[in-house]
Amino acid sequence: MEAYDFSRATHYTVSVFVIDKQRILFLKQNRSPFWLLPGGHIEDSELPHEAAIREVLEETGLRVELLEKADEASRTKTAIPLPLPHHVRMLPCRNKRDFDMVFTARVTEGNLKLDSESKEARWFSKQELLNNPEIGPHTKYYSIKTLDENPSV
Repeated sequence: MEAYDFSRATHYTVSVFVIDKQRILFLKQNRSPFWLLPGGHIEDSELPHEAAIREVLEETGLRVELLEKADEASRTKTAIPLPLPHHVRMLPCRNKRDFDMVFTARVTEGNLKLDSESKEARWFSKQELLNNPEIGPHTKYYSIKTLDENPSV
């Protein structure tokens, strides 16, 4: 396998592990043969955690609450704490690279409704994740880790 050129232009993005009943929501987008997490680009003047909530709503119709919380004890007059992502990754994406901040969330309300970018949505249990070749190994690893870390969601 040829190495990807990570010197390409960087875009800042978010992805979200949306958890419900010990399952994670994945989307099959029109432009990819793989199951992907909801997410997308961070808009100008938007904070990463705000983008995560917005992207899930736009792509799925679901309102979510992030499981990562800001450490309010660290708040000062000049520093506002923000929720830290579950993890951060660099991904190749066409002619660019995505610096992707991955959050976790639980559904608070709404009915699943896809936008025009996706053709299918599916909730995957831990066992279904293990046996699916259409979910990349990095995403699969963190999906299982996320479910293990959040047994009550």
